[in-house]
Amino acid sequence: MKLFYSLYVYCLKSFQNLNVLIIFFVFIFISPPSSPIEIFDLSNNSTIIGDLKTIYVQEDETVADIANRYNSGFQDLLIANPNSHHWKPKANSKYIIPSMYILPQENYSGIILNLAELRLYYYIDGADLYETSKVLTYPVGIGRLDWKTPLGETFIKSKVVKPSWYPPKSIIKEHEERGEELPVEVKAGPGNPLGDYALKLDVKGGYLLHGTNKKYGIGMMVSHGCIRLRNEDIETIFYNAKIGTKVKIVNMPIKIGVYKGFLYMEVHAFNNQEVYSNNQKNILTTENIYKPVSYVMEFLEKNPTFKVNWGRVLKTYEESNGIPTLIGKKS
Repeated sequence: MKLFYSLYVYCLKSFQNLNVLIIFFVFIFISPPSSPIEIFDLSNNSTIIGDLKTIYVQEDETVADIANRYNSGFQDLLIANPNSHHWKPKANSKYIIPSMYILPQENYSGIILNLAELRLYYYIDGADLYETSKVLTYPVGIGRLDWKTPLGETFIKSKVVKPSWYPPKSIIKEHEERGEELPVEVKAGPGNPLGDYALKLDVKGGYLLHGTNKKYGIGMMVSHGCIRLRNEDIETIFYNAKIGTKVKIVNMPIKIGVYKGFLYMEVHAFNNQEVYSNNQKNILTTENIYKPVSYVMEFLEKNPTFKVNWGRVLKTYEESNGIPTLIGKKS
């Protein structure tokens, strides 16, 4: 689990102490992690990380189970597998894990949250721990259309372990309209929607990066504006990111990336407000054809040696499946 990576980095950064490192390695050998930690190297001049995976669905496995097992977002899986059942795919059937991503920004130090893809990227500066910079990425739950997560640049203002939740008046009112009563304070524990860790952002309104007591809402638009992560994911960020770490919240439904001289495009669906991805497909019209074309043209102005297949560009825009798709190459 990512807990091991968290402990490792925490030991190296905070203690520089041989005894602590010995305890850490003993802990690893006694309790080896159940799944590998995905941390991507940024030293190869590529703006694309990860790779697509194809798995076979296990007996009685749901989409939510698959999302949790492969650290994917619920919505990502639905869009990548349009012909599979939306809750319980057929056992032993092939299933795509869309674990290949174009970075929203090439050079960065801190956290970037891209609302359009319901995903967070945590860039770790190479000078901080490694010889080269690294990036980790996690699916997130964000605000519903009526409780939008705000765009902009901010930073981590404070960090809280075992946070209490104080429901704001607007949420209390929403529950009252449904005949439900919320307490003034929800202390840490299984009933607390913030999970075990919270990072407070310097944003008016008290927005947080936090854990959850409902892990199956990750990768969906379900929150009241805060950014929700699986508990093991927020734990990793919590023990690595310092107070003052930059956080950029963007909306990038179209991304362009390069890998080994090949040009890729990743598209997430626009909804009517053109703010969040909403599990829809883009419809190509004469009015909106400028959207994918303008992104590619901007790239070509800076990189004129690339040749593009415009048919693939338009098809990728229409499919809007969130998977990086080959659209050209360097000549």
